[in-house]
Amino acid sequence: MNHIPQTSQFCCPSCGGHIGTAAPLEQVVENITQPSRRIIMAMLAEKPGKAVYRDRIIDRIYGGRADGGPDTADHVIAAIVSQLRRQIEPFGWTITNSRGGAGNLAQWRLIPVEVTP
Repeated sequence: MNHIPQTSQFCCPSCGGHIGTAAPLEQVVENITQPSRRIIMAMLAEKPGKAVYRDRIIDRIYGGRADGGPDTADHVIAAIVSQLRRQIEPFGWTITNSRGGAGNLAQWRLIPVEVTP
């Protein structure tokens, strides 16, 4: 479904300042039908603006598998995040990525498009 819902104001979880206007996250998540994308979106939507590390996403998606997932799980997750980013941008959201923390791990953040650096 390509219906773009009404927008809402979003605030920074740390300072409470206005960070952007975008569709309500519940409605965005409802529009995602592919299971892996939906899992990742739900994880990012728990705390918009806060980092979610790649390893946590891999554990959530592949943790229940006996083989632990593909050897290239990090690349698979990066591709899924890229697809998800394109899917949610019409709703006023984007996913930024960076490397940080111990071991220089990949991490992603969900933010309204209008605050993208």
